Order: sequence, then structure tokens, then C-alpha cells
Amino acid sequence: MSKTIAGWANYPRIKAEVFTPSDRVGVSNVIIVNERIIARGNGKSYGDASLAPKVLSTLKLNRILSFDSENGLVACEAGTLLSDLLKIIVPKGWFFQVTPGIKDITVGGAIASDVHGKNHPTAGCFSNWLVSFELMTASGAIKSCSPAENAELFWQTCGGMGWTGVILSAKFKLLKITATTMRQKTVYATDLIALLNAFEENRAWPYAAGWVDCTHTNWRGIVFFAEHQQENETGTPLEFSEAPKRNIPFFAPSWLLNPLSIRAHNFFFFHKKRPNEEAVTLDKYFYPLDALLNWNRFYGRRGLVQYQFCLPEKTAFKGLRQVLETIRESGETPFLTVLKRHGERPSEAIHSFPIQGYSLALDFPRTTGIFDLVKKLDALVWGLEGKIYLTKDACSAPKMGRVNPASFGEGKFSSLLRTRLLGE
Repeated sequence: MSKTIAGWANYPRIKAEVFTPSDRVGVSNVIIVNERIIARGNGKSYGDASLAPKVLSTLKLNRILSFDSENGLVACEAGTLLSDLLKIIVPKGWFFQVTPGIKDITVGGAIASDVHGKNHPTAGCFSNWLVSFELMTASGAIKSCSPAENAELFWQTCGGMGWTGVILSAKFKLLKITATTMRQKTVYATDLIALLNAFEENRAWPYAAGWVDCTHTNWRGIVFFAEHQQENETGTPLEFSEAPKRNIPFFAPSWLLNPLSIRAHNFFFFHKKRPNEEAVTLDKYFYPLDALLNWNRFYGRRGLVQYQFCLPEKTAFKGLRQVLETIRESGETPFLTVLKRHGERPSEAIHSFPIQGYSLALDFPRTTGIFDLVKKLDALVWGLEGKIYLTKDACSAPKMGRVNPASFGEGKFSSLLRTRLLGE
């Protein structure tokens, strides 16, 4: 059907012809008759990664094929949502080795973006735990890919933004858990240096994510460290419990998010009293934004632009300050800023976003000035030997992902992102 689609940021919005095959025969039929197309999961990527005039939706390819609850191995079709898997694997004592900050994404999307989580220094990206996947190429042929079989295609696909073909199914390893709670440690930092020192001084904690107040003179913040509880103290069966959901039923007026309202929000968020250590649910620690349905509507119909970049350790401390100073000078104000530390990347994972160092994700209301700011940030990040996350990108310079889209596959699988990067 023909419909208007967008990523989670609601920018850009385009008219597209969307195909929704329910099996691999249907996928093949769609691929063969269309010259150019891109696969799309649940539409949670922020930028133009899964936008094109013709789109193949994988949401009907959502069967769970097998679950080895003894050894923690699950196989499923590419359109399966992580949220659906959680309901099955958690009661059996398993969780994801790596999960992003939202759970309503597809397994195929997790592979195409090679998603990372709050534990990258110790667990890496999704590809680190991927056993194998089936990929349909431009000719309609199905190839089984793993680190040992069709290895080059395997690594081109992990983080490859869907440009090598359509992922049909995948098998991956899970993490054994004995409780559905996390021990969370909250550290307050009065400035950027204290914030970064908190990460360095608490490296023993496997999970960490920081919030930065970009409206504060010295960029104060909070870091939330966590580890899995080691036993089910209550003796009750494991269950993935979710926080009660609230919905944003309509788009907010564009004036709602402005420097003054963002400053007020950040003030109250920083001064909200939290215990130094507490037990929180899996859902609260890993997926806090999922408790607010359609939260992207806060930004109004104009949408938002997220700028997420990673800097190597040698330039991170100096570079983060330079980036934040550039943002302040621009007059643009991000509503949400998240800081993470990253570890080494396997040499084979050539398209994975994280590099050893620090990443910053900034959510900006889409104002008329944001595109000029992105150009300045691109130049700065490039000079600091950094890169951006293509899954979040909507308007950066073609070189910023440090990949060559022309090297992927046979060129049939094309999104607006790839078209923009190639200058077509």
C-alpha cells in the first residue's frame, strides 16, 4: 500500500509504497520485481535509515522458530520484536546479552544497526552474540551467514543498514539471569570532568549510562550504573514486568520544548532524590522511555533530530567539551543527552558504530538552525577522529559514518540514507 512513513524522529516524512510479505516466498516476489527497495522493521530508527520510495516491511515475519531454554539459544524470524521475546525468555531465566534502550525493535533491525547497549565495554554489540542468520540477496537466493560461513557477508550485514539484503531469520545467544531486578547505583556529578571520572572510577559495574544537563554552565549530570541481581530472593517465578504505560495522545505544540522549559525540566530531573543504591526492574533500567508511549510527540509535528557520535579515548575528554561548547554557542538546546563509555570493537565488525571511547546522543527539536549546527558538529567530530551512528542520522555529511555504501551488496537494497551518502 502507499502510505506516509517516517522514522521515530518524525523527520523526514515521505510517501512510500510499502510491501508486507508474510513468508520468504513473498519476500522473494517483492525483491525480484522491484529495482530498488529497503527492508524496514518497526520504524524505530531515528533518521532516514529505512526510508525509500519502496519499502519491504518485515513485521509479518515474526515467528519464534526455536528456544533452547537449557543453553540460552533462540532462533526467530527477522520481524520478531525484542519485546515479544522478553515475555518468553525471561520466565525461563534468560535475558539479552546486548539490548538497546527500547524493546519494540525487530531482531532484523538489531542486526542491521548492530545495536549496542549500556554494557558495550564488557559485552560489545549484538553481533558479538549472533550465531547465524539467513539473508535473501538481490537475486532472491538465500544465504546462511555466520562468522564461519559466508563470513564476509556476515560482517558486511552486521551494522550494514540493510544494504546487503533482507534478513529472514537469526539465531543468537542469551544471558543467564536468576532474578528480574538490577542493583542500580546512582552517581551525581557537578560538572563534565566529574561525570567522566565517574565512568572511569566505576568500570567494575557492567552497565552504565549517563545523563548530561546541557543547560548547566559546567554540564553536570548523573550516571546510572547497574548489575544483575544474582538470586531470586523471593522465590517467585521469574516474570518480565513492565511499568504502567502512559500515552502522549497528540503532537505537542512546537513551542512547548524551548530553552526555558528544557532548563526547568533538567533542574527538576537533577534534583529528584534517588537512593545511592536500589533495586530496580529490568524494564525500568533498560527501557525507561518505553513507559511513555509516543514520547516523540513531545517535539511536535516538526519532529526531532538526534545527533549521536563516538570519539576515541585519546580525544574524548577534550572533544566532548568542544562539542558541548559548540552547541551552547549555537543557541540550540537538546532536550535529552545520553553519555556512554565504549570498549574495543572486534576487527571483523567493520560497520559497528562504537569505538573505544565515549559516545554522546543528543535529541534536538528540529528548528531552522539545527542543520547549520549539524554541519559544525560534523566538522568537529571528524577532526577528532570520531564517527556518527547511521541509525540515528538524518542530515549529516556523507563521510561521517566512515563507511562506503557503494561496497555493500548489489545496490538493489537502497534507502534514502544510502542514496544521500552516495550522492545519487
